[in-house]
Order: sequence, then structure tokens, then C-alpha cells
Amino acid sequence: MENNLIIFDSITPVMKSRDLLKNHRISSRIVRTPAKLRKKSCGYSLYVKNGFSDALKIIKDNNVRYIGTSAVDYI
Repeated sequence: MENNLIIFDSITPVMKSRDLLKNHRISSRIVRTPAKLRKKSCGYSLYVKNGFSDALKIIKDNNVRYIGTSAVDYI
């Protein structure tokens, strides 16, 4: 399974990332971070079903801070 979840430490970068991806026509949505992944998370992540590597590159190129990625199959 490929990564499809980007985990953040604050809701602000989650929303900023969602808007950046929307501007690049990459579909994403804000979801609750699964409990087992919430150690340093704000509780929200960005789920990207298609184009994950492109999405992560856009987020990195725009200097948006995130704390990790993961693969989930049930969002």
C-alpha cells in the first residue's frame, strides 16, 4: 500500500496544504488522524487518494511543515 496520508502538527498547515493542492487540481480532504498516528499530531491530516508524490512535492516546495506520512486504507 502506498502512502496517502500527510500528518501535520497544526490545523493551519493542513488547511494551507489543502488549498495549495486544490490550486494544482489535486483532490484532497481533511480527515481525523487515526489514533495510532496521533502522538505529535494536531489530530487532523490530509488524505490524498491520487497524486500523492506530486502533492507532497507541492507542499514541500511551498515550505509547509508536516510531521510525517502514512498509508491508510479506510478513510
